[in-house]
Amino acid sequence: MAQNCDSYAALDLGSNSFHLLIASFQEGKLRVIDRHKDMVRLAAGLDDDGCLSEDAQMRALESLTKMADRLRGVPRRQIRIVGTNTLRAATNANEFMAKAEAVLGLPINIISGTEEARLVYLGVANDFAPEKQRRLVIDIGGGSTELVIGTNTPRQLESLPMGCVTFSMRYFKNGDISEKAFKKAVNAARQMIGPYVEPFRDQWDEAVGSSGTIRSIGKILSEQKFSDAGYISAEGLEKLKDQLLATDTSRNLNIPGLSDDRKEVFVGGFAVLYAIFQELDMQGLHVSAYAIREGIIHDLAGRLHHRDKREDTINQFIVQYGIDSAQGNRIADLCARLLPSLADQISTPQHEAEPLLRWAAQLHELGLAIAHGGYHKHGAYILGNADMPGFSRQEQARLSFLVANHRRKPKQPSTLTYGVTADWPLICVLRLACILYRRRQPKKLPEGINLTSTGAEELTLSIPDDWLSINPLIAADLEDEADLLNKSLNIKLSIKRKN
Repeated sequence: MAQNCDSYAALDLGSNSFHLLIASFQEGKLRVIDRHKDMVRLAAGLDDDGCLSEDAQMRALESLTKMADRLRGVPRRQIRIVGTNTLRAATNANEFMAKAEAVLGLPINIISGTEEARLVYLGVANDFAPEKQRRLVIDIGGGSTELVIGTNTPRQLESLPMGCVTFSMRYFKNGDISEKAFKKAVNAARQMIGPYVEPFRDQWDEAVGSSGTIRSIGKILSEQKFSDAGYISAEGLEKLKDQLLATDTSRNLNIPGLSDDRKEVFVGGFAVLYAIFQELDMQGLHVSAYAIREGIIHDLAGRLHHRDKREDTINQFIVQYGIDSAQGNRIADLCARLLPSLADQISTPQHEAEPLLRWAAQLHELGLAIAHGGYHKHGAYILGNADMPGFSRQEQARLSFLVANHRRKPKQPSTLTYGVTADWPLICVLRLACILYRRRQPKKLPEGINLTSTGAEELTLSIPDDWLSINPLIAADLEDEADLLNKSLNIKLSIKRKN
């Protein structure tokens, strides 16, 4: 199939539904080319131990087979696939992802709850004209609910583990509806929301909701004239609550505007939204047609057109942790010089390796903000566990592993995030760059320094002899490094002095 170079694709592997959006940009606005949705109910497949059932995996893989066929017309670099709450929580997520990636032929990026919230906000914000007024965005998914406040960009983000699938399964088992169960569900949701109320209270001028649950509620209220079209009022919610509690089971929810495929999880999602209205004392919210898929595409387009949120995050970390940016940039520039000759030896794709190595160089001294001793370990821990807007969990794990191994004895990982491998030649580039600039000398290194390879386990670093002669400590460090790499990784590093 011929590829449309102007098209982008976002595939959201949600806890309730899998959503595919293929779109392009026309005069800066998103133009939808294709959409596809499957109600997979992934979260319903989690057992008490957090294990994803075989049936749920099969439903998901059947859906992904169709999605893969639709993705063939989109350039690979212009596709992003994200996994959210259920894939964050599932104890056997790695097993499922291996099967899913085999079907798709593309990597799946697991994102944190706050990153999910950021992308939701980015999508919804692009559904409205840019304004200076503060906006509250609410997104109720299958397994989590995101609350975000911001203007053109998000300022306050929270992701709470409550969604239409999880709450329907927990409080309305077998679809049974009762006033007692509804109160329990609402109270549980209010308890989750409670600790976050104050930072959100009275901090917005306009409230907007997205996702299937909220769109369904908006459609129902509009069809029954309980609220204006595209709006959910507190009064309308009360009327709809009375209708729900007049029914004994979700199977008998014959409410105008409610689709059959949403009946099973509707009451749980409604309870979550009702609780949010109660806790935040809301009078109403507008309904947006945009959601996380649109946010993913805007974010992806930004990455490919020099508006990468990850760059902002790296710069924020440099300032926040007081990192010596001059030293970081010196090492980053040297890494960029040395990397091309190892292109055939690294396992990380080149378009990913270059920014990853640059970011690791810029942040390699991050851990000094905690302590000098073992600072590479401190930095790695922060990068593996901090909220880093724009980054997936896999990207953070790769960055963390690079920083952890930029000095001292290389450590083989005991466990790695799925899809992350130890790319030792890439790590060697960073280690050597750090040694060569160990004196923190501001002067650029001689052009004659270069790195070559005849295989992933054989590297040759060529350096002018006269430069090494006036830098004996660096020369000694390089000899020690050659010995360490040989003993730890069976990598042979030869130091070649050039006249």
